[in-house]
Amino acid sequence: MRKNKFFKGFTLIELIMVVLIISILAGSGAWLMANTVKNSVFIPNQMNMDKLANDVLDIMIEGDAQAHGLRFARVISAIAANDVTFINQDNITIRYRIVSNQLLRTIGAATEVAIPAYVSSLASVTVTGKSGTLFTYYDANEAVTATAANVRRIVMILIAKTGTGLYNNWEGQSEQASSVSIDRLQ
Repeated sequence: MRKNKFFKGFTLIELIMVVLIISILAGSGAWLMANTVKNSVFIPNQMNMDKLANDVLDIMIEGDAQAHGLRFARVISAIAANDVTFINQDNITIRYRIVSNQLLRTIGAATEVAIPAYVSSLASVTVTGKSGTLFTYYDANEAVTATAANVRRIVMILIAKTGTGLYNNWEGQSEQASSVSIDRLQ
């Protein structure tokens, strides 16, 4: 029998090692691809929730083109864990409250609307307070108060999320807090 000097065969060990190396590379590539796809969905959801929470707090504190916010409060007239009513420096009564996981605002006698306006176009978005409480009210001595006339500072902890807000479900969640001093503008 004549041997071919140009052909060298592979041993079983060499074949097993090649298959093993290809399997390791394919497995890590699949994991990397799955995480890349997941992040391409999660990151925009997370950014949307960060923007939503920031916009809500900004509208509540500073206001918008329709009315001034809590920073311009002259009188706090009613308070609750998820509800605050105040009169701003323009003598307009404004109410912020959470109903059915949505933040609503009433300006004067106008119809109650969701804020910010674009929140209604986002699917399965909820806006809540931490532990079911959006507003915490403090008096001049920095003690928690339940009397509207004594409120000197309001702390807001807001949670905006899509669905469950979990990364494993490809959803986003943002928890943001802010505080506003009530100076009783005259």
